[in-house]
Amino acid sequence: MLERVSLKVASLGGDCYVTFDSAENFYLTGFRSSFGISLVSVRGDSFFITDGRYLERAKKEVRGFKVVKWESWSKLKEFFRENGFKRLVVDPNRLKLSTYRELSSGFEIVEEKGFLNEFRAVKTEREISLITRAVQIAELSLKSVLHLLKPGITELEFRRELLNAFFKFGGEGEAFTTIVASGEGSSIPHWETSRREIKDGDVVVVDFGTVYGGYVSDITRTFLIGNVPSEMKRIYEVVREAQAVGIKALKAGKSCREVDEAVRSYIESKGYGEFFVHSTGHGIGVEVHEAPTLSRKSDEILKKNMVVTVEPGIYIPELGGVRIEDDCLVLEEGAFVISQLDK
Repeated sequence: MLERVSLKVASLGGDCYVTFDSAENFYLTGFRSSFGISLVSVRGDSFFITDGRYLERAKKEVRGFKVVKWESWSKLKEFFRENGFKRLVVDPNRLKLSTYRELSSGFEIVEEKGFLNEFRAVKTEREISLITRAVQIAELSLKSVLHLLKPGITELEFRRELLNAFFKFGGEGEAFTTIVASGEGSSIPHWETSRREIKDGDVVVVDFGTVYGGYVSDITRTFLIGNVPSEMKRIYEVVREAQAVGIKALKAGKSCREVDEAVRSYIESKGYGEFFVHSTGHGIGVEVHEAPTLSRKSDEILKKNMVVTVEPGIYIPELGGVRIEDDCLVLEEGAFVISQLDK
C-alpha cells in the first residue's frame, strides 16, 4: 500500500505526503496516538514522527516507518530540508489552518482533497475481518440489553447499558456517540440522546456501533414500543423495503448515485420522498464516515471489497422517524450483508 501511496505522490509532482490526522496515521502505521505525523516519500521511505508520550512504544510497534522524535516546528522543517522534501502533498480537509500555515512557510504545498480515499475505500481481508468482528460485538451487545427497551427506561439509561455491553463483549467503546431517539425525537436523524423516558406508543431509533482493532461498525434498528400509530407501522415497512432495494442494487462497477437513486425512487413512489433527508449510505473503516458516499451527488463507483452502509430513513416532524441500517461488503455480483441482526 505504501508503494501505491508513493506512486500517487510522484504523479502529483510532490516529494512526500504529510498527514497529522489521527485516523490517517492509524491507517498508515497501525499505531494509535493523539499526536503523530506520517510522511510517505516519493522515494519510498516513510517516517512517523511523534512526541515523548508515544516514542518508545512507537519504536516497538510501528513497522515500515522510521520513527522520529518530535521536538519543534523548526526541527521538523529542518528535517524536511535535510531529506529534500520541498513539495509537500497534503489533504486540506485533514489539516488545521494553523498547521497548514506552518507547512506553507518555507515549503511548496500541493493540495489533494481525499488523498488517501482511494486506498482506504477498498478493504483488505484483514480490515474486513476486523469490521466483521466490530459488527458481531455490536449485535451481541444490543441483543443482551434489548429486554430493557420498554416503557420507563430513559434514552440515556438505555445508551449506558448498551455502551457497557460493548466492553463486556470485547469492543473498544463507541464508534460514535450512540443515538437513542424516542417519540418525536426519532424524527430528527441525529437526535441528541436525552433523559426522555420511553413511553408506550413510541418509535425508538437506536443508531449504534463499536470499535474492534481500530475498525468500526455502524448499525441502526428501529423499535415500535406498544401501541404505535398505524402510519408509523406503514413507514417502517416502507423503510425496510427501501433498504432491501438498496442492498440488492449494490455490486462492483455500479455507481453510488445509482444505488441512492434506487432507494430514493422507491421511497418517493410510496409518497415519502420529501421525508428522506440524507444520503443512502457511506463507507466505514477506521472512521464511521469514509469513502464512498451513496448519494445523488456522488461520482464514485463501487469496487469489490468496499464496505458500505445502506440506511434509508423517513422522518415525519412531530410524529416520528424510522431508519434501518446495515453494513454491507460489496462483491463482484452483489453484496454480502455483514450485519445479521434481526430487523
